[in-house]
Amino acid sequence: MAARKKGLVFRVTGLQPDVELNTALKAAIDDNLLEEEQSKLHVSAAVVPSCYDDEQRVALVEFHGGVPTFLSELAADRLGDWQVEMGDMDISFDCHFFGFTQLYTPKPDAPVTAE
Repeated sequence: MAARKKGLVFRVTGLQPDVELNTALKAAIDDNLLEEEQSKLHVSAAVVPSCYDDEQRVALVEFHGGVPTFLSELAADRLGDWQVEMGDMDISFDCHFFGFTQLYTPKPDAPVTAE
């Protein structure tokens, strides 16, 4: 099998941990994809803790097969953001990653060190 080309990674902020985030985020993305994009694009998402607020989560979303139309302006203007309602939450997509963004969830029993 051929290796997939890396896609542009978007950060999604404003996620509340009290819902099934992977399912809700996938539904929000699917709701905004054009019909022809739904079969063409493959979405990978990872939900991680926020560096700023224990009550929030952040998602890292990568699209394989191209950038969806609803996020195409962000690919051209990397300083912008795109907001959408997801249930009771207002979430925001960006690809500028200003500030800190955690890239993975640490194991619960592992110490956090800066080595």
